[in-house]
Amino acid sequence: MHIRKSVLAVCTALAALACHSTPSITPAPRRAPVVVVVSLDAFRWDYLDRPVAANLRALAARGVRAERLVPSFPSKTFPNHYTLVTGLYPEHHGIVANAMLDAALGRFATGADPSVRDGRWYGGEPIWVTAEKQHVRTAEYFWPGSEAMIGGVRPTWYRKYDQSVSRADRVRGALEWLAMPADSGPRLVTVYFNDVDNASHAVGPFGARTDTAIAQVDSAVGALAAGIARLGMTDAVDLIVVSDHGMAPIAPERTIFLDDLVAMDSIDVIDWTPVAAIAPKAGHDAYAYARLKGTHPHLAVYRKGDVPARFHFNDNPRITPIVAIADEGWTISTHARVAQPGGAVAGGAHGYDNQLPSMGALFVAAGPDLKQGLRVPPFQNVHVYSLLAELLGVVPAKTDGSRDSVRAMLRRN
Repeated sequence: MHIRKSVLAVCTALAALACHSTPSITPAPRRAPVVVVVSLDAFRWDYLDRPVAANLRALAARGVRAERLVPSFPSKTFPNHYTLVTGLYPEHHGIVANAMLDAALGRFATGADPSVRDGRWYGGEPIWVTAEKQHVRTAEYFWPGSEAMIGGVRPTWYRKYDQSVSRADRVRGALEWLAMPADSGPRLVTVYFNDVDNASHAVGPFGARTDTAIAQVDSAVGALAAGIARLGMTDAVDLIVVSDHGMAPIAPERTIFLDDLVAMDSIDVIDWTPVAAIAPKAGHDAYAYARLKGTHPHLAVYRKGDVPARFHFNDNPRITPIVAIADEGWTISTHARVAQPGGAVAGGAHGYDNQLPSMGALFVAAGPDLKQGLRVPPFQNVHVYSLLAELLGVVPAKTDGSRDSVRAMLRRN
């Protein structure tokens, strides 16, 4: 579809994402409310109070800030991004880990793996499918799940994931979509940034590189908000910034070596740390469980069906027969894995108990349909879908969340 290039207001200053000048722009005509959702992967809730997060604090000041957003278990990237847009716990939408095994579909892996584009993996109804089915156009820039045909529906616009695409180009792409005429452009736009996740995995949540990454994504959010203003759309756009999970520091001395506990040829480990998805090989179920259960003080081991109810992690065929959960800051590995290039235990990790403050995620939102200067208590991320549906004015699918849990944020509740 045609894009009005004349209203683009994004420059190519890659480091700060700042424009050298402000071109003359004809404000866009009034349009139906537009929702822009930005994900800052691994942006902990308390990063918001670091000095380098000035743009995000400014957004919070003119809108709503949650004390923290509570991720779903396991507190990992794909499960939680898909929960944010479906309102379902991972056990109900089926993306129960970043790596999974399905009897019919085979193995699932993130990144460039073709499984991410296979809609059969994805249960539930993501918000872009809800919207598209109700004739509301959507545009997704790298959101997990958006490359797949889900329920026979794709976003009107979407991008194949490419980590090398710069922050400036992602912002530019979002603004190009927003600059389209109201009668042909999207009313839901999502954008994903991975910088903080990359940095904090490498150096942990308190490293200087993490602060640099926080500054970079904060600048991107600032550039996006400024671009929305230059398009004359500040009063028409509800801008929501979220993250999927937080991050905790890890260290070599906090390593749980599975090969010290159980014979590795008796099990398949589908996903590793800090939630090990373990499938005992035929005839080894009792042996594997007996060898793992209660044998390490920092490893909780459960049979499927016995995982504590608060985790909502029992009711899906992709959950393995044994689920092993490491304590905060501990890593599950083997001596052989640690010895491999890149296998050293250092930096940061996530996936732990979703109620831990270190796993807490970000929620900041501002716009014409949201209250100003409001700070709300922690809430579960299953409720974000209900908020998005309300802001878009679409009838939501059935979810594990509810509008009642987010209506205090709305100007008209």
